[in-house]
Amino acid sequence: MAQLRHDHAQFKALNTQVLMVVPNGLKLIKKYITANQIPYPVLSDKGAKVAAQYFIDTRRIILLSFFPPSVFLIDQMGKILYTNYQTSYIQEPDNQEPLAILAELKANAHIPAVISA
Repeated sequence: MAQLRHDHAQFKALNTQVLMVVPNGLKLIKKYITANQIPYPVLSDKGAKVAAQYFIDTRRIILLSFFPPSVFLIDQMGKILYTNYQTSYIQEPDNQEPLAILAELKANAHIPAVISA
């Protein structure tokens, strides 16, 4: 998910945490994070338990034994603001749509500002 990595600073400026959920085990995830310098958390969801809780089509998981990565954008209060369920491992998300939505939410004070001590 190179595009998420490239736009990570923009998401961070909007007080939004990127979280990726992937079906791979920890060993493969650690290798990917290290090789690609991923700045956001990646959750291993081997067995698709998290995917099932967020209504990702688990029939495909059962039939094909895989599901593509899912991206969640979360505010500082833990509220999911945006989701993107990939349809393939090759597909890159278009970050312009969620960045525009997040900017509008922030402008209308729906995303809390960072509180500094």
